[in-house]
Amino acid sequence: MNEVTSPSPLAAIRRWVADETWLKRVLTARRWMSRAYFEARYAIPDPWRLATSAYERDRAEASLRILDGRHYVSAVEVGCGEGIFTARLVDRCEHLVAVDFSTLAIRRARRRLAGDPRVDVRQIDVRVEDLNRTFDLVYCAELFYYLNRAECEAVGGRLLQWLAPGGDLCLGHGTSVHDVETGGGEPGGPGSIGAGMIHERFRQAPGLAVVRERSLPRYRITLLRRLEECS
Repeated sequence: MNEVTSPSPLAAIRRWVADETWLKRVLTARRWMSRAYFEARYAIPDPWRLATSAYERDRAEASLRILDGRHYVSAVEVGCGEGIFTARLVDRCEHLVAVDFSTLAIRRARRRLAGDPRVDVRQIDVRVEDLNRTFDLVYCAELFYYLNRAECEAVGGRLLQWLAPGGDLCLGHGTSVHDVETGGGEPGGPGSIGAGMIHERFRQAPGLAVVRERSLPRYRITLLRRLEECS
């Protein structure tokens, strides 16, 4: 008779980390809840498998390609996590500010990027904190569907304020789980906002023009440019 064994606690945690259910979007509905949620996810390094997932590698490559070789004097990466993509993005920049609100993620990002004078890693919550400056590139991936609609408007407005004239805004969001505009999710709550809705909000923003975009079944990347101010 075969003995039935229970999964190890580590295996159970890894399954929880990999699971992308709408319920967990509800867990980020309050600011303090979202902080606790992300610290719990970062209890295990690289919870979204940015360093090992073929999907994440492909999305990172596509994000760099869409910049089309442009070099930026100043840039900000919003939601940098542990700095895995930051280490690649910085090669396109003279100076890069990488921000996240997770204490664990920022600690690992600082270790990963230590010694690189081009990178400034900061722990801030972009929902309520400002950088009070502008950048030639604002890069933001996998963020907005963790926010409710009011937070989306607040953070979206902040990103636009950070974008210098002639600067680029690069957005990347997965579509396989989060594009739920046609149903599911409480209106206005986490889980009800998908990649299409997020990117369309910026496409319609005054003073921005779409430079190029890539829409695939599993993710969407859009590059927009702020029009130069008239003299």
